[in-house]
Amino acid sequence: MFRLALALLLALPLQGAWLKNLDEARKQASAEKKDIYLVFLSTGISGACVQFNERVLSRDLFQEAIAERFVPVLLDVPLKQTPGMVSPLASNRILAGQFGVDRYPTTFYLNSEGIVYARETGAAVDGPLKHAAKVIRRSKDQVARLKAVEEAYQKDGLERAKALVALIESTPRGADPSLNAAHLDELAKLDPDDSLGFQKAHLAERGFVDLDRALKEVFHKDSYDEVVRLVDDYVDRFEPKGALLQKALFPKLAALNHGRQTAEAIQVAEEVIAVDANSSHGKLAAQILKRLKAK
Repeated sequence: MFRLALALLLALPLQGAWLKNLDEARKQASAEKKDIYLVFLSTGISGACVQFNERVLSRDLFQEAIAERFVPVLLDVPLKQTPGMVSPLASNRILAGQFGVDRYPTTFYLNSEGIVYARETGAAVDGPLKHAAKVIRRSKDQVARLKAVEEAYQKDGLERAKALVALIESTPRGADPSLNAAHLDELAKLDPDDSLGFQKAHLAERGFVDLDRALKEVFHKDSYDEVVRLVDDYVDRFEPKGALLQKALFPKLAALNHGRQTAEAIQVAEEVIAVDANSSHGKLAAQILKRLKAK
């Protein structure tokens, strides 16, 4: 009898065991009011992924520890499609592209509605329970954030606007923009003149994300004139300041340098340095400027 009971117990699926389908996970998370812990690995090319999986993700202690709060999803992404063969993991590579994954491992935290509220790249192999505590802390932070949202909307006028600014600024890296869309609309109504100086800067940061994505595509095609156009359009539209301006101008400098447009490259290098000569971009621009003037 004991052996039969043990066999039946072992046959049961482990609570919190990994799903391999995100759509299925979204349905389960919605029904159970849980978050989703989504991990992209590429064990075929990444030793870090292999270690992370072996030492943390595959351990029962980790899976059981996060099961109360999360529906876990683990997707292994193949390096490339083998010609003439259809890999069962090919859909994982497509999904990784949709999520903008460019390094492995990469982890996303989604709420019960399937919206990303945080993203992490890489993984320190801390042991299953220690890493589980870190994962759970992300969920608790999101709960605290939702409470802060309620408190913000209990305020009025500029005080509500300030509370919303604090919320938006504290949004974790990689969160879906839709999390703050309604707050930004409310902020625009509360502070139409942008007296807090936040809305314009925030739009410039969001615009830079789009610029960076577009630049990666055209740089790959050696379209240096298009790089210059994209950067000029971004600067004219959003008027970025400080470090963001340097980050935007630097691809233009690189494009002009590659395109051997020396005079124009010198001018942009001087613009980068003028923003902050002591920043990493400023120092690198100074090195490039020195080489350009030596030609």
